[in-house]
Amino acid sequence: MNTNQKTRLKAEDMEWNVLKTLGLSKEQLEADGSMERLLQGMETEAIPLKFRTPVIDLSMDATLRLVPGPGGKPVLEIKGISPEKEPEA
Repeated sequence: MNTNQKTRLKAEDMEWNVLKTLGLSKEQLEADGSMERLLQGMETEAIPLKFRTPVIDLSMDATLRLVPGPGGKPVLEIKGISPEKEPEA
């Protein structure tokens, strides 16, 4: 990972166990170039997410952005992407 002065947040401060429940791994984000964008506070390209609990099964494409949360701990902001609507006839 390229660390430079623009990096505001640190990967080791992220809750990887929680992010794994969304189908996100550190390795995946590094491989597709999303990690650098996240650590700089920038929005990623669209990423497929899958979130499953005993009562929720959610699959969607979304962009991600890390923002400083309480105490400076990174919080993942998820922005769902709406499917393109067909034009009305």
